[in-house]
Amino acid sequence: MRLLKLAKSGLNKIRAHHKELKQADLDDSIKSLPPGEWCLLTHTELNSPSLCFVNSMIDEKYASIQVIKTVEPKEIDVFSVENFVRSTVVDAFKKRQLFSGYNLGARIFYGVSDGLPGLIIDQFLDKAVIQINTAGVDKFRTLIKETIEGLVSGKAYFLDNAKYREKEFLPTFDNEPIPSLEIEENGIKYTLRSEVMQKVGFYYDHRENRYQLMQILGRLNRKLARATDLFCYAGAWGMCALNAGVESVSFVDQGNFESEIMTGLERNDFQGRGEFHRSDVFKFLDQAIQNKQFFDLILCDPPAFAKSPLQKDQALDGYSKLHRKVMKASLPGSLLVFSSCTHYVSHEEFQRNILEAALKENRKVQLLHTGMQGWDHPVASLGDKSNYIKCYFYLMES
Repeated sequence: MRLLKLAKSGLNKIRAHHKELKQADLDDSIKSLPPGEWCLLTHTELNSPSLCFVNSMIDEKYASIQVIKTVEPKEIDVFSVENFVRSTVVDAFKKRQLFSGYNLGARIFYGVSDGLPGLIIDQFLDKAVIQINTAGVDKFRTLIKETIEGLVSGKAYFLDNAKYREKEFLPTFDNEPIPSLEIEENGIKYTLRSEVMQKVGFYYDHRENRYQLMQILGRLNRKLARATDLFCYAGAWGMCALNAGVESVSFVDQGNFESEIMTGLERNDFQGRGEFHRSDVFKFLDQAIQNKQFFDLILCDPPAFAKSPLQKDQALDGYSKLHRKVMKASLPGSLLVFSSCTHYVSHEEFQRNILEAALKENRKVQLLHTGMQGWDHPVASLGDKSNYIKCYFYLMES
């Protein structure tokens, strides 16, 4: 592999365990290297080099070097990138097998957290969906697909996201169509058509929070009658509520998910206890408030409200409007679950937003539980860059 000498800034970043470097962090140039080239970063003050891959097409002001791991000097002569990629994928898959239920479906590879930036893989029973967003990983498309198919004993499909791939100047391939996905999570079954599929398929990141919802509902000494699952997608939050004994759920989404909701109700023996409303969530809440059709359980899990740090204030304003409407639409003594997947809004900012909404609506709330992403989305700490899920359970006081 090509050796690249680190500049002083790059050396300091490596010592601080940074995973992304810029061209200016090297004394050598990467301009002559093909996108996705794997290299070793060296410096006279380092005992061991660091494995990385580079993308010479990326503008110099952005990160163009992805740092992977330290390579011991004795490993260098026998090191194989192909074997490393294969073993890294296998190791991540094995980690998911530690947890009950995750063997039926999970995020079996989570990018940099599992050791390969830009690689996302979700398993759905005997299928898997693969998304690759970095040039260094894209070189091993076939190897990764074959490895995954052996692990899940089924078919793996590529889902190239043109928007993500264009940042790395990667082509979008004409891949094999993805069939409908059969999903099982927390004992509940779902079917998701490929034509309405978002991201890589199913939002496994809230698995543990949905499990916690069922636990909390099971410990309440009263039965909740009327719930709504806002931004419902395949209806995972609402189905968990029904499974825990909530009488009925109104599933709300702008997307065409009526088939998913009706099929889910039937597959899980919840017929007659749910209905789908294809509507803008804000308008749905306004109508419910106007008609005095209040809820004693509101599940609020919107898509990301900001795609960049510049949109953070806009996102917080959107959350404030949403949370105030949720407060207005809730009955005294209701259970409220607020979630956010916006990277650029912290746990502290999100919770403050909820409490300010309650204050403005003259409502008093009690925090029951704080949640984060599931165990198939591994992070080292709450401050980890890969830790993006926020989830808060509140009891609205009577």
